[in-house]
Amino acid sequence: MEFATESNRLFIVESFSPIRYPKRYMSNLGQLMEHSPFCERDIRPPHNLQTIDQAGDFLIQTKKKGMLYGIHYAHHPFDVVGWDGCCYPYAFSIHDFEPITGRVHQPPPVHQTFETNTFVVCSFVPRLYDYHPEAIPAPYNHSNIDSDEVLYYVDGDFMSRKNVTRGMITLHPAGIPHGPHPGAVQKSIGKKKRRNWQ
Repeated sequence: MEFATESNRLFIVESFSPIRYPKRYMSNLGQLMEHSPFCERDIRPPHNLQTIDQAGDFLIQTKKKGMLYGIHYAHHPFDVVGWDGCCYPYAFSIHDFEPITGRVHQPPPVHQTFETNTFVVCSFVPRLYDYHPEAIPAPYNHSNIDSDEVLYYVDGDFMSRKNVTRGMITLHPAGIPHGPHPGAVQKSIGKKKRRNWQ
């Protein structure tokens, strides 16, 4: 990967099963439906591939179930002209994620971006807050019965927690009740929209 600047932070998530679009956003024909927070046009496959036609001994490190395996190829792995099939790298910009909003507080699954057999990835992006006149924008106290909750704070000021800043990670283990810090609920009342990213 190449970056235009050295000012980068990477949060890498790996899965033992495929990372896919959430089932509830997919039609039975495999297309993202209109109520999905993003669509196929937002997915960017590789382009402007640099083709290298070269023979030799090329070692590729392949990761499978947490183990790295060395595979030797007799030709450079970039001896390609395009991608075909169903397994290829792609990019998705979080700026293309269209948040789902409602009159009252929406549960975390509306923020879901991807899913695997064992975990989901949600994106809490800038959005219009709940617009019922008596809505409380701060999330409610809850306990995840069958899942841990890991949050990575990309940027901004997280409404429900104090002293949480950019680049931090919090963990809320399964079964442990958690919610807004004291005073956060009252402070959230009357807020109209989120201007930060998680």
